[in-house]
Amino acid sequence: MKKLYLEFFRGAASVFIFGWHIAFYAPIGHPTQLTAYWGTDALMIFFMLSGIVINLTESRKPKPATAFLKNRFVRIYPLFIAGMLLAFFALFVTGRPFPSVKTSIGNFFMVSTMGDYMGYIVPSIQSNLAVWTLSFEMGFYVLFALTIGRNQKRAIFYWFLIALASIPLYFLKVEKDVFFHIIAVLAFSSIWLVGYYIYQYRGYFYADRNAAFFCLGILPLISRMHFIDNFYDPFKYFILSLFAIPFLRYCLQLPYSGFTIKLVYLVIPHIAIVICALTIHYMPLKNALAYSTLPYVYMGIGYLFHSSKFKRKIIDLINKSGAVLGKHSYALYITHFPIVFMFSLLIHNILLYVLITVLVVALVTYLLENKLQPIIMRNLTKRKSSERLQEELKAEMTTA
Repeated sequence: MKKLYLEFFRGAASVFIFGWHIAFYAPIGHPTQLTAYWGTDALMIFFMLSGIVINLTESRKPKPATAFLKNRFVRIYPLFIAGMLLAFFALFVTGRPFPSVKTSIGNFFMVSTMGDYMGYIVPSIQSNLAVWTLSFEMGFYVLFALTIGRNQKRAIFYWFLIALASIPLYFLKVEKDVFFHIIAVLAFSSIWLVGYYIYQYRGYFYADRNAAFFCLGILPLISRMHFIDNFYDPFKYFILSLFAIPFLRYCLQLPYSGFTIKLVYLVIPHIAIVICALTIHYMPLKNALAYSTLPYVYMGIGYLFHSSKFKRKIIDLINKSGAVLGKHSYALYITHFPIVFMFSLLIHNILLYVLITVLVVALVTYLLENKLQPIIMRNLTKRKSSERLQEELKAEMTTA
């Protein structure tokens, strides 16, 4: 049974990233041209949710390494190809130059990264910049597959230590090459592994509603810290992942057991982060003050939700929408950017741009997840059944 709170937030993260891209790429001169980090915040939570979900599914139904990778490939790559084809179509329609053969091949092989901030092997295609995360996500899956076996717990622990050691190496920025791409994947895998460990040790700790919502409110302030010039800072987002633990543990909807993460434990770290924000001045003062209040605002929202006479209906709505959002989250994520990119250049009326973009993205997401993906899974199932039948026939002939 799926954890619908987690499915809700996984889907909500995709919707949030989609909405942020709509705003960011809106026709120039309109107030929707945003420069905040909200999309990246949602992306890092997405990494953590991926770690949780992989542990959850593999704990219930373990698979050997080859089967795990095949399962992930079938789930991810067909829709990824659809997203890439849409990206090239968007370049063609808008008259933008096509990438080089090397860059195109690198994108199709999922080794591209953001050109401005990373670009270790090849830059991500201009009309679908969101694909850079897939090179990291697939890297996490390959590393996880390498740990599968009798000593998996120990192997994952060593992986976690290597991931933490890779964070300071990430700051060296010696060369933009394959080696540094691996360092980056290892450094950001620390965030994925925090998610993995949340589910692994779910019975050892818990957080109540106040602590969970308080921590959720701290995250935007952390993500706006600037330890280095690079927009994508694994150290900053590793800290963010630690503060996200209480909220994601709360979303698991499991009985309380083990150590209690109390609200009082979180106040002092929050004050320290606020002091950093007010003294280092890495954001405007009014923004720092506004973000500093969010933990208490979110905690108040949580209280109102809990005490509302519509609580049961709200929970039912979250569960129902979670089932839908979670199912369509990946298709939405991998295909929305080319459509946003295309219409942001072709449509100059802001309302028309938003309306058409939302409708087309919704239609494409639905078709890919509910039409294309079932066909792929159905054909794969038939092939597996045929291979299994052939193996059984061979075994019978050998026995005879």
